[in-house]
Amino acid sequence: MAETTHNKILDVASKTFSEKGYNGTSMREIAEVLNITKAALYYHFSGKEAIFSACITNSLDKMARAYEDMAKSNDPIWDKLEAMIDGIFTFSQSQPHIFKLITMLMSRSFDRDIDKRMLHDFFKRQQKSINTIVQRGVERGEIRDDIPVNLLASGITGLIHHTTGPKIKSMQKINYTKEEQINYLMKLLKGGFAKR
Repeated sequence: MAETTHNKILDVASKTFSEKGYNGTSMREIAEVLNITKAALYYHFSGKEAIFSACITNSLDKMARAYEDMAKSNDPIWDKLEAMIDGIFTFSQSQPHIFKLITMLMSRSFDRDIDKRMLHDFFKRQQKSINTIVQRGVERGEIRDDIPVNLLASGITGLIHHTTGPKIKSMQKINYTKEEQINYLMKLLKGGFAKR
């Protein structure tokens, strides 16, 4: 029960933070949307800062763990990249307010700075995992070996993240199904990164 309430609080808070910013969000408002008392909200979190930090760290940790699990997998690189596209597409569709909040924080277009270590740690874990995935792909002869692994990994990561999020899809009027998006991006990735 506590976990369910905890998750509901993070869901409502993420949505409110992404729509109204940190300064425009109050504990009272979060409690009202959840139909609980402020005292009940304080039972789960010590204050707005704690809720805000939990919204960010919870989401970033889930994403980092997904990348780390992919890096440990023995699947071919193409299966891993397809899973990555699927995961980002699904996350951006199913959790748009959390995706928007994280995007705003990364682009520094938010009314509150966060502890930069949160983002730094996430990017460090993400890049380490993707470098491992790419390195293994090179070693197996699945992906080209004439470009340094860290540059290949950065190019792949940037391509997937940039073309899969809702902002760029809206700006470019990209309105494909998840399956179409995966298919097109996999063609692009294989065309540019496959070992010849």
